[in-house]
Amino acid sequence: MLKHVSFLTRDLKAAVTFYERLGAVTEKHLTTAEGFGRAVLRLGTGRLQLFEVTGEVPLPHPHWAEHVAVYVSGLRTLLPQLRESGIQVTREVQPSPGGRDMAFVLDPDGRQVELLEADAG
Repeated sequence: MLKHVSFLTRDLKAAVTFYERLGAVTEKHLTTAEGFGRAVLRLGTGRLQLFEVTGEVPLPHPHWAEHVAVYVSGLRTLLPQLRESGIQVTREVQPSPGGRDMAFVLDPDGRQVELLEADAG
């Protein structure tokens, strides 16, 4: 069973806002003993942990195979709203291998995020 996924971000506020738009709920927002901004968000039954970093730390690999998959409701309505707010869509709505609508977008750090329609069909 997955406990959490942890990512680095250059802009914690922007990353938290992005994932909250996808249905995440922020559970913790604090500063670590080392001075890093940290947020823990609940996505369904899993957790996403974000640490804010500065400097020349390399951030995510751009290939679609490295991604977070999130169930969302109303994907066909949400996707244009995300695009209008400046979020880059990297794959338009299409059927997933399981038959659900899916699309890919980039989070504020350029990480691929797969959006899957929560309701099949």
